Amino acid sequence: MILRKFFSDEDGGAAVEFALIIPAFLAAVMGVFLTGIYMQNYNAVRSVASDVQREIAVSYQRGNELNESQIAAITRGIAVNPPYLLKTNRLTVTAPDATSSRVTGAKEINFRVTYRMETILPFIDLDAFELTYSRPIFVVPGSSSSSSGSGT
Repeated sequence: MILRKFFSDEDGGAAVEFALIIPAFLAAVMGVFLTGIYMQNYNAVRSVASDVQREIAVSYQRGNELNESQIAAITRGIAVNPPYLLKTNRLTVTAPDATSSRVTGAKEINFRVTYRMETILPFIDLDAFELTYSRPIFVVPGSSSSSSGSGT
C-alpha cells in the first residue's frame, strides 16, 4: 500500500524533468555562443587581412616599400582597434616575399595572419585553437611617379 502510494505520487515531476533536461539545454546554448565567437573572430581576421592589403597597396603606390616587420606592425595596429578588437598577444603575422612572383613585374608577398582562440568559459575544458588566413599580395615596387615635366 505504501509503495503504491509512493510510485503514483507525481508531485515534483516537473522539477525532476527540468533537472534532467537543463544540462543538455545549457550545452546547446554554450555551443551556439562559442560558434558565434569563432565566426566573429574568423571574419575579423579576414577583414583585417583585407584592410592590410589595401594599406600595403597604397604605401607601394606612394613609393614606400614595406618590410615584413612594418607589415606586421600595420596589421597589429589595424587588428586591435575597432571594429575588430583582437588581442595583439594572440596575433601572429608573417609576410615574407615570395621567391618568385606569379605576376610579371610585380612583387608577391605571402601574407599570413594567425589568431589563437582560447576558451572563455572556465568550466568548459576546450583546447586553444588557431584561426589562420593567408593570401598573396601583389604590388609593383617603385611605382611612384615623380613628374618633372616642363612648365607651360
